[in-house]
Amino acid sequence: MPRPASDKRERLTEAAITLARAHGLEATTLAAIATEAGVAQGSVYYYFKTKADVAQAVADGVAESLASARSTLGPEPTDALVGFLGAYVDDAAAICAHGSLLATASAGTGSDRAHREAIDWLAERFGDLGFAAEAARARAVHLLAGIEGGAALAHALNDLSPLEREATHLGRWVANASA
Repeated sequence: MPRPASDKRERLTEAAITLARAHGLEATTLAAIATEAGVAQGSVYYYFKTKADVAQAVADGVAESLASARSTLGPEPTDALVGFLGAYVDDAAAICAHGSLLATASAGTGSDRAHREAIDWLAERFGDLGFAAEAARARAVHLLAGIEGGAALAHALNDLSPLEREATHLGRWVANASA
């Protein structure tokens, strides 16, 4: 008889993301993931054989979360781009860790999904503003690098003002964008 479907993998992934955001991926142990998810430690090993499997799950989970957030930003490109920046500030506690969390998770897995999807989405919005594909992509990379740099600095200094200033600056840059 087949086993019933379980949400254990999702709970374990969410626990891994929560712990990695709070303590960093390197400090996140399989035992801590099991405790956070409320499952037996052996369950973790069933779903995640190695720390690289955990890193991949964290990177994929964060990518899905960011994609979901982008889907709520609306169709008007300038508003969507400014909304993207605002999401970084609004979710600052988690986002401040995203840059280093994604970089760490990506380094362990080769997964750059979250960054590539964000750049593609941003480039589409700049394309909607009339920029040619190459210029739209260059602007997308600039915007993502700027906001993630602000987030990384805010996290390192334990001070949100670098992130807030960068989001404000990039928001003005987007508002004044013309192809």
